[in-house]
Amino acid sequence: MVDALRSAWQVLRPGGVVVDLQPADRYRPRLAIVSPKGARVTLGAIARDRHPGIAAAHRARRVAVSEGRFTRVVSLHALHRGRYSGPRAVRALVHANDNWHFQPALRRRLDAAWAKRTPGAFIEVRQPFSLAVLRRRAGAGR
Repeated sequence: MVDALRSAWQVLRPGGVVVDLQPADRYRPRLAIVSPKGARVTLGAIARDRHPGIAAAHRARRVAVSEGRFTRVVSLHALHRGRYSGPRAVRALVHANDNWHFQPALRRRLDAAWAKRTPGAFIEVRQPFSLAVLRRRAGAGR
């Protein structure tokens, strides 16, 4: 990630911006079933190991700013709310993330709640992320 931000700095003209979007470093994805009217039944959190690549990306952002390559224009934290059509889609999501683990108790709660859902309901997975808009500084960080 440090190399990506350094490369971005090289191709941007002074005053140009780069948007850096990253998953939060430490979090557990929250699982819920949401009815068509917006009622939410929270089921719990998917177990997640800390990912060294994500930690490195956050460090790289701090380094790029501290080296003077960029100034931080905007920085925010928010939640991404993914919508999934059923337990099979959520299991595929967990399988695609090698640092996520579906605990048996959570899997049972999901299956039981999904069996009782109202028509039109969906499964929501909440994941926090951070976004930073960085402006290239002239001449710094060479």
